[in-house]
Amino acid sequence: MARVRRRLEKLKLSTLYSFALCAKGSTEDHSKIGTTGFSRVVYVNDPDRHEEEGFRYPRNEVSTTKYSLVTFVPKSLFEQFRRVANFYFLVSGILTLTPLAPYSAVSALLPLSVVITATMLKEGVEDWRRKQQDIELNNRIVKVHRGNGSFEETKWKYIKIGDVIKVEKDNFFPADLILLSSNYPDGICYVETMNLDGETNLKIKQALEVTSDLQEDGDFTNLRQIIKCEDPNANLYSFVGTMDYKGMQHPLSPHQLLLRDSKLRNTDYIYGAVIFTGHDTKVMQNATEPPSKRSKIEKKMDNIIYLLLCSLLGIALLGSVFFGIWTKADLRNGETKRWYLRPDDSTVFYDPKRAPLASFCHLLTALMLYNYFIPISLYISIEMVKILQAVFINQDIDMYDEESDKPTHARTSNLNEELGQVDTILSDKTGTLTCNMMEFIKCSIAGTAYGQSVTEVEKAMALRKGVPLGDEIEAGGHKEKQIEESPHVKGFNLKDPRIMDGNWIHEPNKDVIRDFFRLLAICHTCIPEVDETDKVSYEAESPDEAAFVIAARELGFEFYKRTQTSIFIRERDPSQNVADYQYRKYELLNVLEFSSSRRRMSVIVKEPEPEGRILLFSKGADR
Repeated sequence: MARVRRRLEKLKLSTLYSFALCAKGSTEDHSKIGTTGFSRVVYVNDPDRHEEEGFRYPRNEVSTTKYSLVTFVPKSLFEQFRRVANFYFLVSGILTLTPLAPYSAVSALLPLSVVITATMLKEGVEDWRRKQQDIELNNRIVKVHRGNGSFEETKWKYIKIGDVIKVEKDNFFPADLILLSSNYPDGICYVETMNLDGETNLKIKQALEVTSDLQEDGDFTNLRQIIKCEDPNANLYSFVGTMDYKGMQHPLSPHQLLLRDSKLRNTDYIYGAVIFTGHDTKVMQNATEPPSKRSKIEKKMDNIIYLLLCSLLGIALLGSVFFGIWTKADLRNGETKRWYLRPDDSTVFYDPKRAPLASFCHLLTALMLYNYFIPISLYISIEMVKILQAVFINQDIDMYDEESDKPTHARTSNLNEELGQVDTILSDKTGTLTCNMMEFIKCSIAGTAYGQSVTEVEKAMALRKGVPLGDEIEAGGHKEKQIEESPHVKGFNLKDPRIMDGNWIHEPNKDVIRDFFRLLAICHTCIPEVDETDKVSYEAESPDEAAFVIAARELGFEFYKRTQTSIFIRERDPSQNVADYQYRKYELLNVLEFSSSRRRMSVIVKEPEPEGRILLFSKGADR
C-alpha cells in the first residue's frame, strides 16, 4: 500500500490528459538559440525594454485587405485590364484619338470608363468590408498585465511583445503565446485549432512546471523572465526556445506554444507571455496575399473574346487587303480610274501611290468600326448578376444555421457560380468529409450484440437492396425491426430494451455489462461541467470520447467529477429499485498508456469498499 500511496502522491493530471507518459522528448536542438534564425529575445512582463535594447518588433495589428489607399488605383486598374475585352477596348479607345477614327473618342472611351469605374467600385466595397472585419478583429478585448498584479482590458492591436495576458475560456488567443499557467494545478489547457488546421479535436498544452504555480493575478507583480527562441516562421508544429527564469534555463517546446486564432476550451483561464505579434505570428506567416479570384465562367469568357477578336481581325484584314488592291488599281498611267474619289487631294489614308500603307490604316479603322462585334457590356452584365446573387444568398432563409445562429454571408461575389461544385478531393481520413459527429448506436458485450438502431451504413445497404426502412433487416444474425426514432440525446442513439432502463440486471452476463459501462465512464479524458441544476455536460478532445461518456450516463453510470487521484461516478443500482444515484469513488492508481491519435487509454483504478478490487480498464481503437 505504501508503494501505491507514493504513486498517488506523484500522480498529476498531466499523466491522464497529455502525452507525459508516452510522448517522446523534444528532438529540437536548443543549441541553435542565439544563431541565425533563432535570435528572438523577449523580456517577459517588461515590454518597454525591447525598444531600449534596440529591438523593433511589429505591432499586433493585422490587415488582410487586398488594397490600400495608395495601391487601390494601380492594382485595381491592373485587375481590370487583365480582361481581354477591357484591354481591347482600351487600345481601341486610344486609337479614336487619332484621325483614323470613324467616330468621336467620347463614344468609345465613355462606355469603357463607366464599365471600369463600376467594377472598381465593386472591388473597393468588398475590400472595405474586409477592412471592417480587420478592425473588428484588432479591437477585440483581452486582459493584459499592467503592473502590481493588475490586469486591464486592452484591445488586441495594442498588445506588445513581452506582455503577460490572461485569456479566459472560449476566447481566441490574440497573439502567439508561451503558456505560463492555467487554472489547473499542472498548468494544462485545452486548445481548439480548427481555424489553423481544420481539426475539431482539442489539443493539450502544458506549461513548464516552474511556472505552473502562477495561478493568481498577484503572482505576476514581480515576474521577470527572458525567453530566447526561433525567429518568426510558418511552421505550425515546431518551436525551439529557452526560458531564463530564476537564474535557470528551461527548454521550451511546441507543448508550451499557443498560436493566434486558436481558441481556449475546457479551461477557465490561462496566463501567457506574448512572443510573436501581428504578421510575425505563425498564422499570418502562413497567410498569403488575397488572390485575384477569377471563376471558370470568366476564364471561359476570355476564350470566347479571343475567338471574337480573331473573327474581327479576319474580317478587318480581309477588307483591308481588298481595299489596298483596289486603291493601287486606281492609278494607271498616271491617271485615276475612280476620279470622283479625288486621290489627288487625299492624304496617306487613301493614296494609290502608297497602297500598302493605306491598307494598314484601313485595317486600324476597320477594327474600330467593327468593335461593336464584341459587347462592351458583357463583363458589367456579369458583375451585376453576381452582385444580385450575393444579395439573394445573404437573404436566403434556407441557408440560415440555427445551431450557430448565423446566416450566410457572401464576403465576395467573384466566385458565386462555382459554389457547390467539387473539383478535387484531397482526404486523409473520413472526418475530413463528414461532420465529425459520433453516436453510440451498438455495442458487443461478452459476445452478445446490443442495439437495434439503424446506422447510416445499414440505411445505405437497405436502400441499395430496395428494402424500405420500416421493414426487417438482418442484424447480428437475427431479424430486427429498424427504428426510425431520432436520438433524443446528442451522441446517443442506442435502442435495446434488454439493457435500457436498468434491464441489464436481468441479463445472464450482468457483471460483465456493469463493468463495461463503468469502463465507458472511467477510461477517458473528458472533463465534466455541472450547471446550477446539477446537470452534467462534457467537454472532450474528440466526438467519440464524448459519445462513450454520454452513453454511460444514459445507461445509469454518470461520470460526475475528477480530481488528481480520484474519479467519481454516480451509478444507479437497478437491483434495489432506487431511483437516486449512488456516488462511487474510484481511486486512480496509474495510467499505463495514453494515445490521443489512436484513441487508446489504459488505467488502473481501485473500487470503493467493500469490494475494493483493483481493476485494469483499457479502451482503444485497436482493442
